[in-house]
Amino acid sequence: MCVNDLIVAGGEPLFFLDYYATGRLAVEEAASVVRGIAEGCKQAGCGLIGGETAEMPSMYAPGDYDLAGFSVGAVDRNSILPSNVGAGDVLLGLTSSGIHSNGFSLVRKLLEKEGMGYESPCPWDSSAATIGDSLLTPTKIYVKSCLPLIKNKLLNGMAHITGGGLLENLPRVLPKGV
Repeated sequence: MCVNDLIVAGGEPLFFLDYYATGRLAVEEAASVVRGIAEGCKQAGCGLIGGETAEMPSMYAPGDYDLAGFSVGAVDRNSILPSNVGAGDVLLGLTSSGIHSNGFSLVRKLLEKEGMGYESPCPWDSSAATIGDSLLTPTKIYVKSCLPLIKNKLLNGMAHITGGGLLENLPRVLPKGV
């Protein structure tokens, strides 16, 4: 998802680094995680150039792990988005693969309020048997669909619609008065 944050600023992802921490390293599980990260980097056209793996037995329960990462990209100073957004521009929306990780806090609140759990039938995604299955859908990476448009100067701005939804995220790219 870090690369989606770069692309909305007009940046091209260059590389990604990860941090994997656990109480006791389960090699196949960690390898599976890294394969997933490598696939995401492939989709974004950036390199996975390393990372950190830490075993901290007193910090994590058996089977638990923590995963974090960051991406670095580049954009020419004159090509930073948003730029020249104004009244009369066309607003386009790209479909999401589901609820991205920034939306999980809201989902947990809603599940609690509605008395639902991860094993409950999924009311918003007919392709997922359960809410848990839907939440495990990988985040769509938009780099390859958006980068050619950016390079050809066909976009004035983009908003990565995360936990705050349209009302909190879209204003980031709109000038005052629009």
